[in-house]
Amino acid sequence: MDDGPWQAATADPSTTAKYGWKFYNYTWTGATAGEHTIVSRVTDANGVVQPTEKDLENKKTFLEDNSQHPRKVTIA
Repeated sequence: MDDGPWQAATADPSTTAKYGWKFYNYTWTGATAGEHTIVSRVTDANGVVQPTEKDLENKKTFLEDNSQHPRKVTIA
């Protein structure tokens, strides 16, 4: 969150199919009111981290984009 250190999330056991979307849960304690930027990434069993958009700046099509995507959220 907000360019802070990476935090671990927990895999949702209801989405553990071998080939399909995986959902994760994270409880954000200490969140303050205002706009925040959240980025998620995954690390595979071999320690390979999901690339950033900059890592893929030479991609040829959108189909090659498996990068991390920052999201803006607002807490009232």
